[in-house]
Amino acid sequence: MIRVYTTIHGKLIQYKNISFDEIRNINNIIWIDLQSPSPEEKEFVEKNYKIEFFTSLELQEIESSSRFLETEETIEINLGVVSSENEFAVQNTTFILKGNTLFTYRQGDLKIFAEAVRKLKSASSEMKEHGLDVFLSILETHIDSDADLIESINRKVNLISKEMIAQRSLKEDLLLGIAQLQENVMLLHETTTEKQRVVSSLIRIPEFNKIENERLKIIMKDIASLLQHSQFSSERLEYMQNTFLGLVNIEQNQVIKIFTVVTVVFMPPTLIASIYGMNFKFMPELQWMGGYPFAIGLMVFSSMIFLWYFKRKKWL
Repeated sequence: MIRVYTTIHGKLIQYKNISFDEIRNINNIIWIDLQSPSPEEKEFVEKNYKIEFFTSLELQEIESSSRFLETEETIEINLGVVSSENEFAVQNTTFILKGNTLFTYRQGDLKIFAEAVRKLKSASSEMKEHGLDVFLSILETHIDSDADLIESINRKVNLISKEMIAQRSLKEDLLLGIAQLQENVMLLHETTTEKQRVVSSLIRIPEFNKIENERLKIIMKDIASLLQHSQFSSERLEYMQNTFLGLVNIEQNQVIKIFTVVTVVFMPPTLIASIYGMNFKFMPELQWMGGYPFAIGLMVFSSMIFLWYFKRKKWL
């Protein structure tokens, strides 16, 4: 699908489900959005506007040159967008700035694009007729979305923390939940770091810095704040994981201590039973009428001695 955006009297106008010829006749295009395009649609945009989108292999690379590429005519950006429909996943999206036009390429629907369009259409002031304005609006929406995701993670962390304190028996699901939240925070931190590198590179371009200097600085501050929150969430989750493992160790130590006490308590009776279980011919107690009760009493007494000692030491 191709969506084409232009401006009329400072307002964003959207065209979709239009033919290639109609696209050629549209003037003052500031944004062409390709969502899950067909090969023909992608080829049309690349040939007609003389651009080239990242390949699937280039989208997976993590080098800076694969994330931000500046040429004489274009600025090519590859950003990972975190989506949370069912579970957190990163979807790579390509942004290309050529002249005053922004080109975007993505597979699947992303809420931040629809939200950015809504904000641009409802803006009270006239929008700048430049693709950079659209890109920064998408970036700001992306940052707001990431902030919401971090807030949702923090709420889940609070619930897990309360559950950990309230319940006496620890569950495996609790640890798995902490591990999943850690993975989500890592994804958010990674994509936020990518945005930071991209905005830093845009600031160093004199043309863009002149057009949107203050806006770029505000975005950088928001990204820095987002990184701090994600780092705090990561540290908190690591602390909770260590607390969980510490509680597990305490439970294991309690079990081991019980087994140790039982073993020690029954050790003297076992020794006594072993002695009197030997079938030597000359054992005085074998012919003694009180030998059996004496042995039983000795076993009980020896066990009680150890139990009293453990109680005194507060090991029980």
